[in-house]
Order: sequence, then structure tokens, then C-alpha cells
Amino acid sequence: MATAHNPTNPALYPQTADEAEEQGIQQLAWMAKHYPERFTSLNNPRGVFKGTREEWLEAAAIIMGGWIDFALNQRSRISLHKGRLTTKLEEITFVKWLVNTYGGKPSDYRYNPKTTRFACSLMGGGMTKSGELAHIHFMHATGNKYDEIRMSVELGGRGKKDESCRVADVLLHEMIHSCARFHGHKGAFKQLATTMGLKGKMTATIATDDLRLRIWDDVVSVLGRYPHKEVKLTPRGQRGKGSRLIKCSCVECGFNMRTTRKWLLEAYTIQGHISCPIGHGTPMIHPEWDAPAEVLEEA
Repeated sequence: MATAHNPTNPALYPQTADEAEEQGIQQLAWMAKHYPERFTSLNNPRGVFKGTREEWLEAAAIIMGGWIDFALNQRSRISLHKGRLTTKLEEITFVKWLVNTYGGKPSDYRYNPKTTRFACSLMGGGMTKSGELAHIHFMHATGNKYDEIRMSVELGGRGKKDESCRVADVLLHEMIHSCARFHGHKGAFKQLATTMGLKGKMTATIATDDLRLRIWDDVVSVLGRYPHKEVKLTPRGQRGKGSRLIKCSCVECGFNMRTTRKWLLEAYTIQGHISCPIGHGTPMIHPEWDAPAEVLEEA
């Protein structure tokens, strides 16, 4: 039995051979029920994933969903109190303990692959660099009866298996959110996350060594690397000016207008300057732009 100083997650590493056999049987039953046949060909040969990044996320979530289901059926859980992990043994299963403690139904705390969708996209609307690695939109907000889990494009997994392991433990964090709705990062979420082997600050968890090893063996080594290369976003203030319109002012009447570099270059090529369009014909100045030397020479 795990001690208070060295707790072992019962969902990841059973203590006895009988528990390990029970876990294996339940995982096989879970996979037979939820794992689509099309995924079998996508990771054949073993460890080489041929599908999309969204399909990889879905397949990984189904595998880890079996771990959550097994943990909820056990009479043990891991509790974190004042920074100390302890293994708690109850007379009832973990899922019934959650119901008695936080209310609801047992199905409220189970992961459902049939009502979850996945995407890989920019976080924060793409306008600024976001600190989020993933996000979940619950079905009551999406209105389509699906929980939508979005992974940040800044998380990549093509380089090393360690990177794909990180993607999987971030994904597990979001899956647990779908099992503990309206709890934020406290209550049932904290109980489930701790029991499943996530540690650290609950808003930014990382995998314990045990969880990382299980992900390495049963997710990344089976499916292969997460098929997405990290996207490095350029922070605002370091981006180029692009096609920003340039302000031009008439020296005679003060008329202002904005135009693109294309038309400024065209005007310089034809007549050496751009003229005021309201009839004065006088040159307009544009202090924010300088014509290339070769254009000025031709003019």
C-alpha cells in the first residue's frame, strides 16, 4: 500500500497482481467500446501516427479516458492537503464519494468520448501571445451538445516524445474539466486531477513521474508522436509593418489622404511625386515613407 510520503496512483500503478489484472480487463473493455476501428490503421505500424493532430488528440483522450473510468471505480483516492499527498481509502467507490461530497450523478464525473470534440488553434484570438496551452468550451456554452477542447498551436510534439507526453498531460487536464463541470480548478477537479497524477498549481498542472511514464508507454509509444510542429508566435511590437497605409499631406491646402506603398511607387515612377487630388496639383509630402533610391533616380 502506498504511504503518505510516497503515494501511488491506483489508476496508474495497481498494488497487486489481481488489481493489475482487473485494470487490464477494464481498459480492454473500455477500448473495445469507445476506440473506433479507423484509429487502428492510423497508428499502424505501432508508434507511427498517420492521421491528423485532431485525430491524435481524440485517440489519446480515449485511451486516458479508460484510466479515469478505472480510478472512479476504485475505493482509493489521492488527496492533497497543505502540500502533502496522502492515499485515502473509502468504503465506497471514488465516484460515489464525489457524488456524496459535491452532489450530482455518477455520470457527471465520467469522461464521455461521444460528446467531446477536439481542435488545434490559436489561443486568445491570435492577436497576442497567450499563456494558455489549452482550453475547453463546455456544451452548455457551445450549444451543439459537445464539449470542445482546443489545444494551442504553440504545443508541438513532432520533435521528441517528451513533447508529445506534455501534450497528453495537458489534454488530460482538459478532460478532467469535462468530468468536473462548474468546479473550476477546485473541488471535484482538484480531487480527480490529483488522483490521476497531475501535480503543481491546479491552473497549470504537470504530470508526475508515474503519470508521465504511463503516458509514454500507453499513449505516445502506441500512437506515435503528436503530429504537429510548434508554432512560434511573434509578439506584438516585433512584427513588421506589413501593408500599413501611409499618410500623405498637401503642402498647399493641408488635405490629408492615405494610400499604399504600391501607388506611391507608381506615382514616383511616372511623375516623381504624388499630386493633391482636389485640384491644386501640388506635391504631397509623406514623412512616414521614403521612396527607394532606384525609383528616385529614375524619376
